[in-house]
Amino acid sequence: MDFLRTTHVPRVGFIMEQTLGHVTYTQNLQAAFASNERLAPVWMPVPFPAHGLLDRVPAVTANWAVRGSLRAYAALRSCGGARRFDALVFHTSTVSLAAPLAARTTPVILSLDATPVNFDRVGTHYGHRARLGSGAERVKQAIWRHVLHSAAGLTTWSQWAKDSLRDDYGIDPERVTVVAPGVDLALFAFGARPRPSIDDRKVRILFVGGDFERKGGALLLACMRAGLAERCELYVVTRDPVPAAPKVHVYHDLGPNDPRLLALYRDVDIFALPTYADCLAVVLAEAMAAGLPVVTTTVGAQPEAVQHGRCGIIVPPGDEVALGRALSRLADDPLLRQALGREGRATAEARFDARANAARLANVVDQGIERWRRTRVLGPRRPAAVSRSRRARPVDPDFERCEFHAAGVPRG
Repeated sequence: MDFLRTTHVPRVGFIMEQTLGHVTYTQNLQAAFASNERLAPVWMPVPFPAHGLLDRVPAVTANWAVRGSLRAYAALRSCGGARRFDALVFHTSTVSLAAPLAARTTPVILSLDATPVNFDRVGTHYGHRARLGSGAERVKQAIWRHVLHSAAGLTTWSQWAKDSLRDDYGIDPERVTVVAPGVDLALFAFGARPRPSIDDRKVRILFVGGDFERKGGALLLACMRAGLAERCELYVVTRDPVPAAPKVHVYHDLGPNDPRLLALYRDVDIFALPTYADCLAVVLAEAMAAGLPVVTTTVGAQPEAVQHGRCGIIVPPGDEVALGRALSRLADDPLLRQALGREGRATAEARFDARANAARLANVVDQGIERWRRTRVLGPRRPAAVSRSRRARPVDPDFERCEFHAAGVPRG
């Protein structure tokens, strides 16, 4: 009777922050799960538009976590609520304040690029100022401890964030799995091939960062003015205005995985992100997948992703002299560029493969469901699983409406 058996696939809601690199992360996850039959994803992207009734309420506008979590709650309600899913994945903390409510009826997985304490430590350049030691901060800390401890499973993009869960929130590290943000390596296949030698053209440096100032773009312009432009050209991809300068080329309209952006990754020689504040920039994995040597800074988890002297060069944030020296060294040494680029590609294949990391995330979801079921007395209601044979079209029409409404980023 084996032919009558049906393999069931859990319905999993993915509530995803949609700012900066998290848009790329969502697209890469969607592409990876499009060919992964272990779960049936329902995508609920949470954008942060600067308009609407919510954005005119001061208490909401001033706090991204409140603002994002209200939007996340609305997206979840539009899909029928937490009870309609076998599990929910909340990515990131900015959309997760309502997670304990959902966890009463459904296993919740929290996916974090950084903890709130991590963000407090790098947040100045985001316009965020924490009043450390104040009563308000102690209340915030207690709220986040409750949110984090309510999760059936936790993933972080980095060991940096995992360590904070342990040290700042008392989370058992055995409950936390590091799953780095992945890259669709198929889009960066050129990164596995040797780069052509440079003949008579200048060395090309690529910068990709939506927030030009925070990501250190102005520091790169200063290096160009200080003499780097004599042997290098700078290619800038950003949403922000950039002052015109010799040998500087600016692109404002390139989105995640845009073919024109991929062409830039293919045609340049060095990737530079001298950021003042970041948790873990997704573009670093893209640059390594492209086989580029990387220059970045010591902030957040950047040194964890880009190993100094192996995949690139790490400099202190805001140090124009150190940045200029690192870029000049790479510009003058093509063999060093090639060696660092090869190691970067190997690192991307080992640690930042989107499909492999999506499978690891699916493992966390499975384990979270089992853990939740072991620690709770289940009621009579559980959402019906989806058979693989029917996975392409959810049986509940509400789910179809939900996916059409919520999935603002195209699937796979």
